[in-house]
Amino acid sequence: MGRPTPAGCEEGRLELRHTTPLAEGVRAVTRFAVLSPAKAGRPRDPQLEERVFRAALDLYGEAGWAGFNLTKIAAEAGVGKSSLYSRWSDRDELLHRAFAALVVCPGPRGDSPREILANEADFRLREYLGPNRSAVRRLFVEAGNAENPVIWQIYEDLFVTPLSAIHERLWEFKLSGALPRSTSVVRLLDAIEGSVLMRTFCLPDDVIGCFLEKVPDYVADLVDDQLHHHEPSRQLDD
Repeated sequence: MGRPTPAGCEEGRLELRHTTPLAEGVRAVTRFAVLSPAKAGRPRDPQLEERVFRAALDLYGEAGWAGFNLTKIAAEAGVGKSSLYSRWSDRDELLHRAFAALVVCPGPRGDSPREILANEADFRLREYLGPNRSAVRRLFVEAGNAENPVIWQIYEDLFVTPLSAIHERLWEFKLSGALPRSTSVVRLLDAIEGSVLMRTFCLPDDVIGCFLEKVPDYVADLVDDQLHHHEPSRQLDD
């Protein structure tokens, strides 16, 4: 007897939930602005902000925090340096806002462990291979030794907070019986995130487009493998 088809699936394949980057980015910047309001007296220019945010992530991905400065960003975005200082107080605020606008981590999405893990894997795959890939990869590397608090804060926004929320949601499924009691939530999530990370970091640039077409099948197989063959931990207490 075959496995029952989870809610939101068709013929055993998940219907992945995609967020709209622009809409999510606007909401993220709005939330950030409430906590850190922009300087008064300068009206918002969405087109200018988009160019600056794009230039900021591209520069950070290429040069890292050590090479990240407003002069280079202004030149790449085609705006005056004074325009940057009239909107963002320093490079810390600009980089934080750029990540908040262009890389929005949705956290747990779905009504079952399979849906949540598949949507998370799909999001990470597309982010690690998309236009922000250099910046996200650079952040992943630099966060461990970052001397500036803003780098860790961005890392927390992109990785720590959303993954903690997914961990908590999976634990709820475990307590309700939707996941076997023997399941190690830590190892299950580590396996998904680690597989996605290694698959994307080792993928040559010239095959990224081809791989992106196969992401839904790859994600479904990856999640099924982990859910159906995951061994209980003998060493970790989740």
